[in-house]
Amino acid sequence: MIMSKNETLFIRFVILLVLATTLCGEIRVGILASIESNAKQTILYQNTAIACIPFGVIPLEKMVENGESSEECRKQIGEFYRLYPHKKAFAREHLYLQQTYHYENIEQGCILYANGAETWSERLLSEGIALIDPRFNNIEWNGRLKKAQMGAKRSKAGLHDTLIQKFCIK
Repeated sequence: MIMSKNETLFIRFVILLVLATTLCGEIRVGILASIESNAKQTILYQNTAIACIPFGVIPLEKMVENGESSEECRKQIGEFYRLYPHKKAFAREHLYLQQTYHYENIEQGCILYANGAETWSERLLSEGIALIDPRFNNIEWNGRLKKAQMGAKRSKAGLHDTLIQKFCIK
């Protein structure tokens, strides 16, 4: 069987496309099995529980653990949650157990697509209940995360109207 030049080019294109797809991170679909906090969810994929820690951000729960001035950090975040209890329950209000979600594991954490193309990390930043991790540097995601955080800063959403960043980020 002899192929035309166009058929040969098409076959090469398809092979290249398949190879390029395998090089990219694999986006999977899993079932949300549990919500521990805004900072940790568990996804069930092929009967395996996978911890999903938001990538590229430091949620308030993590700031409490690793805060620069831990006592003052804990106090500031406690006061914040007292004033805004729905922010502490944000994951439970916006993610749904036993629902399927697209997710992707990368070196820096878990990309959970929580609202179409918007990731859980972006939602946390937009809500002002997380900050971009200063150590995070991923060319593919830096712009999207910075855009979400800038929107929250401009509107003084969440922690951007408090002293949390001063006491909790090293």
